[in-house]
Amino acid sequence: MASSIASSSRLLLSSGAVRPRRLSPPALRSAAAFMHSSSPNHRASGGQHVGRSSGAASLSWDEYLKLRRSRRLAGMVTTIPTTALAAAGSGAFFLTQELDPTNAIAGIDPVYVSFAAVLAFTGVGWLIGPTLGSSLWTMMHSSKLPAIREKDGEFYEHIKRNRVDPSRQSVQNPVPDFYGEKVGSIKQYRQWLRDQAAYRRKAAHGLKDEF
Repeated sequence: MASSIASSSRLLLSSGAVRPRRLSPPALRSAAAFMHSSSPNHRASGGQHVGRSSGAASLSWDEYLKLRRSRRLAGMVTTIPTTALAAAGSGAFFLTQELDPTNAIAGIDPVYVSFAAVLAFTGVGWLIGPTLGSSLWTMMHSSKLPAIREKDGEFYEHIKRNRVDPSRQSVQNPVPDFYGEKVGSIKQYRQWLRDQAAYRRKAAHGLKDEF
């Protein structure tokens, strides 16, 4: 019996009635991709990629908000010396010049022009301060920049999703911290959410009064 079955199988194979099954191109690609993902080199590179992602995601929200607050504080602190230096330097230059009141500049008294120049340079110093402070802060926290940038994006999505509609603001009901710049801790974030809810209630109450 067994010999007859074996001879029948050899006969079918030799006649071409039964042929080995071939994989289709998509199946071949899937198999090749699976083999590539299972190779030691691919697993090593994948492990390195996961390690970098997990390192960027290891920054907790509490730590991120503290870093964010320190970054904002650095910009505010450096504004003081840059503004003072700009005011002192421009004042020492423009206000010590000998001015002839008879020689007007574009029809304006030279004294007023000098004061305007001092104010302009003081304003430039005030604008440079936050940029300089943020640059120094970035240099000091360069190792955490990837995680901070990732958290910045997530935090902005939270703010954008929960902030109020600014088109309904009024003098009595201004928008509370539209960009969430003052949020420096989880407690402050919760307070920010309460402020947004209070704004919505006031805005809705005002619309009811109007109708």
